[in-house]
Amino acid sequence: MYRAIRRSGWFDPDNPSRVKAEAFMRRRPKTRPDGTLDPGDDDGLSVFDSFHVDPAACLQSGKSGYGVASLHVGTLRDLGLRVVRDDTDQRKLLIVDLPLENPNDAVQERLLDAVADTARIVCRRKWQEPR
Repeated sequence: MYRAIRRSGWFDPDNPSRVKAEAFMRRRPKTRPDGTLDPGDDDGLSVFDSFHVDPAACLQSGKSGYGVASLHVGTLRDLGLRVVRDDTDQRKLLIVDLPLENPNDAVQERLLDAVADTARIVCRRKWQEPR
C-alpha cells in the first residue's frame, strides 16, 4: 500500500531514505471555523491500495505532495495493527489502530517509529495541483 507524503517535514532530514513517524499519525477530529465537524482520521489512517493506484496517482491525489512511501500489510499486522478496506473509496485502505497525533505515550510512539522504520520511499518529488 502507499502513503502520500503531504509535508516535506515528514522526510527525515538526517536520513534521506527514511520517513518520520509523523507521517503515520492519525489527525484528531476538530470543529471547522464554520462550525461543521472535520472527522480527521477518526476511522483510521487512509492509505492507497497498491493494487488499484500507482505511485503517481497517489502523489497527485491531493492538492500537493512531496512523495510516496510504501508499506506492507503483513508487516503492519505483525506489529499488531489492523488494515481494512475503506467502505467509502475502494481504492483505499485504513490502518485503524494507529495512534492519533502527538500521543505522548511511549508505547504508542514506539509503534509509530516501528511503522516508520518499515516504510520505504517509492518516490520523492514535489507535486502541486495546476492552478
